[in-house]
Amino acid sequence: MEMSKKQLLSVVVPLYNEASGLLDFHQTLTNIFLQQPQFEFEIIYCDDGSTDGTTDIVRALHEKDKSIKLISFSRNFGKENALSAGISHACGQAIIMLDGDGQHPVDLIPTFIKAWQEGGQVVIGVSKNRKSEAFFKRLGSKVFYFLINHLSSQKLMPGLTDFRLIDRSVQKAFVELKESDRVTRGLIDWLGFKRVLIEYKEKSRTQGQPGYGYRSLIKLATNSILSLTPTPLYIFGFLGVFITIGAFLLGVSIIIEQLILDDPLHWKFTGTAMLGTLILFLVGIILMSQGILSLYVSHIHSQSKGRPLYVIDYQASVGIEHEV
Repeated sequence: MEMSKKQLLSVVVPLYNEASGLLDFHQTLTNIFLQQPQFEFEIIYCDDGSTDGTTDIVRALHEKDKSIKLISFSRNFGKENALSAGISHACGQAIIMLDGDGQHPVDLIPTFIKAWQEGGQVVIGVSKNRKSEAFFKRLGSKVFYFLINHLSSQKLMPGLTDFRLIDRSVQKAFVELKESDRVTRGLIDWLGFKRVLIEYKEKSRTQGQPGYGYRSLIKLATNSILSLTPTPLYIFGFLGVFITIGAFLLGVSIIIEQLILDDPLHWKFTGTAMLGTLILFLVGIILMSQGILSLYVSHIHSQSKGRPLYVIDYQASVGIEHEV
């Protein structure tokens, strides 16, 4: 009797200067695979322009095990694009995404797989110990979720991470998305499908420094808001109407109070002071509106370029096919 072929699962790991802890991470990951003999695994390491020898380590691992693949970018394009590259090249029936710094607990992978086998098309890791993060990072996270959940029709739950499993049907839908300034978790959430949430406590980094600094996080949050909602444009449009009506009523009130009734309330507004205050206030509103508008114009400009999300150095990569 012919044995049924094992299902292939893909693991996508974005890397940026993770050489110091990569071998330990890889060993921990492969130990988990040994506990799942009913599946075959491929590991796709997506190197985002590392300069510390990360690619050399992955190439050495590939020589020992051909199921290990390396996508090497020609320069640093960002973690989101590294995830997109890995998802696009994955061949498995399900794709698991996790960071290579050891913070995502690989021992939860069997739990993710079980949830997928039970019908979950998107299995999401939810971090429950964000209190250990720096104060400003936690504050920024709260502000971001407040804004996105009040400005957008798409609601995001705090704590959702890039530690995910997606079904092949979700992968096929994901690769059809054409955004250039992308946020992977936001796009996957936008796609819908049946979701399963699994809580976990995030671990400390095994080695090295975080690749996402405050500047990168601010850019990620900005791209999330711009790509998920146009509401800020509407807010400043309504605010402009409100200010115009308010300025008109204020002007009428001052004319009646000072010129017709001879200042019974003793406001003592001079014409120059009134005009200067009104102009300064309206100029501030106009500048803020133009600032918000410029963000969207910049976003449209970036999308209209039609540039690829990333450029792969195929000579440095191993185990992947050249895209035509």
